[in-house]
Amino acid sequence: LGEIPVTPRPPEFLACPEAWVGYNRVCYYLSRDEGTWEQARDRCSELGASLAVLSDREMGFLFRLNDNLDYWLGLRRRGERFQWVDGSSYNSSLEVLGNSECVYLADNKLRSEDCSKQLPYLCSNPQPHL
Repeated sequence: LGEIPVTPRPPEFLACPEAWVGYNRVCYYLSRDEGTWEQARDRCSELGASLAVLSDREMGFLFRLNDNLDYWLGLRRRGERFQWVDGSSYNSSLEVLGNSECVYLADNKLRSEDCSKQLPYLCSNPQPHL
């Protein structure tokens, strides 16, 4: 009785920390420093996030954003398959190029590289549904 209509907040008002980019209820951090895949994973943890776990839609968004830098993603090879750092399987139609273990975002493609390569990285921090 007398329910108050809840107006969903427009996504552009997502409260992301300074220097983070919000999209689709996730905050992304595009690093300015570089590190190995493991260092990148640890840095993202320190920021309260993880190396980025992306859906196809989010990849499309990041391709538009990525200012021609390469970024480590939270994706690495596990045997024959790729797996995201949150434990979910990689099931995108986007092919990962190369036969190395760790995956990064490069000019609208996903490429794999030796995990010891120094690259900038991309963290993601999904926002709780309020």
